[in-house]
Amino acid sequence: MAMRTYVVSVAGGTATTSMQIQANGTIKAIACSIVSAAAGSYEISLNPLSQIATAAPASDVLARVRIGATAGMINVVIPTSFSVKAFQVIYVHCTGAANVGEVSLFV
Repeated sequence: MAMRTYVVSVAGGTATTSMQIQANGTIKAIACSIVSAAAGSYEISLNPLSQIATAAPASDVLARVRIGATAGMINVVIPTSFSVKAFQVIYVHCTGAANVGEVSLFV
């Protein structure tokens, strides 16, 4: 079976964006490409509400990327093995002014 990629742009600031899975599968990797401008975080989650401020998030948080306050480019690939179903929604939460970027899921 061919790998499918889902990509979403993150506007930066305190924001949430989402992507809907089109078919059953397994997320094999999460890639984040971030242009950092301020301290903050990206959180990839099954929950529409951000848990970035929690020290011990619930199990529906798939990954987090911490962003430093120095301007620069951050590229992170997180290997994973998380099963998803058709029409399931994956949320990307962001904090930090102007921390724009892209998040890609490889299913």
